[in-house]
Amino acid sequence: MENRRAVLSIISHEGFNTLEAAREDWGAFITNNMAQMKPECIRGLHLNMVIARTDSLGQLLSLIIGRYLPFLVGFTKEDVRRLYPYMEKNIFDILRETGYLHIQATKPDRAGNTWHISCYSDWLDLEDGGLERKFSLDNLLTNVMIYWTACSIIPSMRFYKENPKKDFKTRVDSVTSVYVPTGLAAFPDELLHCPRAWAGSRFTDVRSFTYMPRGGHFAAYEEPQLMARDIFQFVEKVESKDHK
Repeated sequence: MENRRAVLSIISHEGFNTLEAAREDWGAFITNNMAQMKPECIRGLHLNMVIARTDSLGQLLSLIIGRYLPFLVGFTKEDVRRLYPYMEKNIFDILRETGYLHIQATKPDRAGNTWHISCYSDWLDLEDGGLERKFSLDNLLTNVMIYWTACSIIPSMRFYKENPKKDFKTRVDSVTSVYVPTGLAAFPDELLHCPRAWAGSRFTDVRSFTYMPRGGHFAAYEEPQLMARDIFQFVEKVESKDHK
């Protein structure tokens, strides 16, 4: 796929003929596409960035009703805590954190690796930006150097310049549901929270939905043990059902 940053975490079966794929960020879009275009090759899909349809009248009504009568729209207490106040937690937060979209969509060649570290500081579960409480400097610099030595940071940014020119309504992930078994890990400091009630608009076979106790957008990097544990329990559910 066109985005070099999306390195898939894969557990292989039957000589790579079928896969169980797990990913976040743009990798979540790509693994969604894989499951939509080649469902016969994807035994299971695990995501911690849930991409569901959010433009339906039903979801608008659920937003209005959900804060006061959550049980009527399938929201849990945790959904309510993470969603509301909706404008503050979903609209204003996104506006504050997406200035990079404008920069990279207009001047991608001028940006550099200094941006890279700021994302980890801003999008993780860190109250005061204390990166070294979650990562070592070696780990952070290793991540930056992978982009630097591969000369891939600017190509990854150009995605934001080139992709908006396309018609999103014709994209496969805009018009097609996901029918493969799916596991969803909802981390509390993800940029957007998607309740399980909404996830059903895209994912027809949700085998697991986990409210994770901590972690943000780059959860696999920030909380690898939590992520691995959730992937393993999801794989066990898929495998046990397939073998019945």
